[in-house]
Amino acid sequence: MPKRFLMRTILACLLALVLVPSAGAYRLEGGRWPTTTVRYYNEVPAYTWAVDSAAFAWNTSGAHVRFLKSSRRNADVLVGIRWFKIAGEARVHRLAGRIVRAEVGIQSGNDRYVMALITAHEFGHVIGLDHEDNVCATMNTVMYVNHPEHCSAPPDGMWVCRLLRADDVRGAVSLYGGFVRPIRGPEFCPR
Repeated sequence: MPKRFLMRTILACLLALVLVPSAGAYRLEGGRWPTTTVRYYNEVPAYTWAVDSAAFAWNTSGAHVRFLKSSRRNADVLVGIRWFKIAGEARVHRLAGRIVRAEVGIQSGNDRYVMALITAHEFGHVIGLDHEDNVCATMNTVMYVNHPEHCSAPPDGMWVCRLLRADDVRGAVSLYGGFVRPIRGPEFCPR
């Protein structure tokens, strides 16, 4: 009897391992940069803190992709106020399956905390990520005032200071290598 029980237990464990869904729900748009360094130029001085915070979030995520501030002339990505229909939009240009340049348009009128989250989302598109709506992710399609649709809203007087989620980083790691660093620190911070 114990031998039969042991065999059933082992079989159940093996089936569980095979049938477990993937932890990564991220989606890719297609293509990646030919290098792991993406140079950006911010044309909106009022949003310097937000844009630099979004770049810092990706740079410290564990994925082997880096956003590097540069001159306009040397930039791969231009960040500016261009399109006013939505909070943010990334136009990514590809050549032979490789990302070669991009523009990130941001809408004026958002506070710097919301703009940091919007820019982190748009930088996700810039590196090759698509929208993901099955889990809480910065790459959720919709953002409600101050948080991604499938993530918790911050309490009053707080902001989402965790600009990236594990799912976002898993997507970047699948494209550029690296690892998902453990999430440390609070999800929400005082304004």
